[in-house]
Amino acid sequence: MRVLLFAYYFPPDGGAGTQRPSSFARHFPGLGVDCTVVTRTPPARRNYWEPEDASLLAGLSGTKQARVIRTPPDPAGGLNRWLSAVEQIADEEIRRNRPDVLLLTMSPFELWCVGAALADRHRIPVVFDLRDPWALDGWQSYRTYLHWRREAQAMRAMLRRADGVVANTPECKRLFCEFEPSLRPERVSVVTNGWEADDFPQPAPRIDPASRPNGLLRLVFTGSFLSKPLYPGRSLRQRVGSLLRYVPEPIVASGRTPLHLLRAVSMLRERQSEAGRAIRLVVVGQKDEWTSRCVEESNVADAVEFTGYLSHGDSVRAIREADALFLPLHGLPAGVRSRIVPGKAYEYIATGRPILGALPEGDAREIIEATGRGFIADPCDDEALAAALTAIHAGWVRGAFNESIQGPNVALYERGVLAAALATFLRGIAQT
Repeated sequence: MRVLLFAYYFPPDGGAGTQRPSSFARHFPGLGVDCTVVTRTPPARRNYWEPEDASLLAGLSGTKQARVIRTPPDPAGGLNRWLSAVEQIADEEIRRNRPDVLLLTMSPFELWCVGAALADRHRIPVVFDLRDPWALDGWQSYRTYLHWRREAQAMRAMLRRADGVVANTPECKRLFCEFEPSLRPERVSVVTNGWEADDFPQPAPRIDPASRPNGLLRLVFTGSFLSKPLYPGRSLRQRVGSLLRYVPEPIVASGRTPLHLLRAVSMLRERQSEAGRAIRLVVVGQKDEWTSRCVEESNVADAVEFTGYLSHGDSVRAIREADALFLPLHGLPAGVRSRIVPGKAYEYIATGRPILGALPEGDAREIIEATGRGFIADPCDDEALAAALTAIHAGWVRGAFNESIQGPNVALYERGVLAAALATFLRGIAQT
């Protein structure tokens, strides 16, 4: 089978959006899938959300490799110009080497129009891989309800046009089918994010609390907190704009910041708890001005350490050697299930380390609970977080977490297993 894979983010781009398509490109050739990737030329200048991580290119090397075609550099930038270039390059590639199926991983979600046009022109099945639930994602806010409705209409058009859809959580599959009733469940496959076996060789590191300087428990978080909503604008225009904005999910944004964890640490210190003095939050990732402000305004800023952005390999090393891991998500009302699972969750469970899951109901919480080493608290419940920290610290002190132990379901999320499931789904779509 021959697959033409479209991905805006691809190595040497860093970040979570890159790892999914690069894992497909890495594993497809070994599964009998001839894969060609159409992506962008690495930008000369990068913004906060587009770090560079050349080390991810190493994962694509080997005897069997996907072929990569990059669009010409565009100094002026602009998504529309890139989409036009993608369509032109892909059109030529399809005429030379006709694929059996087109696979487009998004965001940017505008990419679906390119895939639909190419599929119609060449009569090739098209599959859309949604790394996020697009118009159903509560983290994305819109200027008004009408702006959201326009985006939702585009999403429905995409779901109707698709020959196949890939959701990255079971909850998203349910939502997509409910959102667009014409979308048959058999046309939707769930392929989660995951972890690479090469990144987690055995035996796993042994962690001895006695080896930690000053008796500190290193609670590691990878990635970026999303702290900007903690500090909304105060001008009249900004206040009116915030009243008009529409959010498709009733989220509590502060859950995806360090705010509640720091409050929990502060509470423990006020109670003279040993756990409050021992916790050191290590943030492996970039620090923006709002997260800096949140930490500085807490009275426990000494409990936080920022490493800055690390390569993927160094980031994996940090979580494997952590005493415990911190996995936060936004808050939701009781009975409302989260629509996303943070990509880091899968690498966290591969470490076999204990995980503080500040998580609402949903797939993410269930995945962490299944490990047997999850300590769950509501994302915005300071008291519950303090209790979870106390429990983690007590286990750490008595040596309960010296050995890293993977839970029973971890193997389901290994990238090679996931790529094989996707290849099977694509073959089915190509044959219909």
